[in-house]
Amino acid sequence: MTSSEACCLCSQIAGDPGNDLIARLLPDVPYVRRIMHEDAAFAVVPSLGPLAPGHCLLCPKTHIRSFAVLDRSDYAAYTAMKATLRERLRDCHGGEIHVFEHGMAATGNRVVCTVDHAHMHFVPLPSGFDAGLDDAWIPFDGSLDALRELAGGAEYVLYETPAGAAYLLKAKASGIESQHMRRLIAGALGSNSHWNWRTAPDAAAADRTWRNFVGVVAAT
Repeated sequence: MTSSEACCLCSQIAGDPGNDLIARLLPDVPYVRRIMHEDAAFAVVPSLGPLAPGHCLLCPKTHIRSFAVLDRSDYAAYTAMKATLRERLRDCHGGEIHVFEHGMAATGNRVVCTVDHAHMHFVPLPSGFDAGLDDAWIPFDGSLDALRELAGGAEYVLYETPAGAAYLLKAKASGIESQHMRRLIAGALGSNSHWNWRTAPDAAAADRTWRNFVGVVAAT
């Protein structure tokens, strides 16, 4: 997927059933636009390959390659959306909310995770969960300005703990393995066979995440 015209996330945000992957995997369910939360700049969609109940993706409505190239005019909206999403996921699922992104390089043809639309993962996990980062991860203040500077236009993985401690894994020349953070989390959870969303999609679980989230929000 190399443009907004072919992007499944753009289609899902726009409410286009023809290229909405969740809808295509649930052909017997009447189409619905599964947006958990949104504002003018961002939309939250359920993950098609959830690592845990409530796993969702915060996506810019503009088709960009990573959060490292997000327009600075959207920084405040991103910070507010992230705080709101963490709070509402805790209300829905309890536990602690872990955040990560596999960001594409600013230029080039390599598409990581098979989707070239920036998406930040939010995953509710049990209290005390440890992703097991090694010394290659660089701690930083978590700001988007710092992310932009540290990434330097290269491919990266960003990880943020529930307490807000942020770390960056910057790619070497060969790049970072696809779905790197998903592999780490799945392994730490003892679910090594469920890290690959392409080979183990779960559209029914994505639908449940959306329905549960909007139901809890509507009740509050």
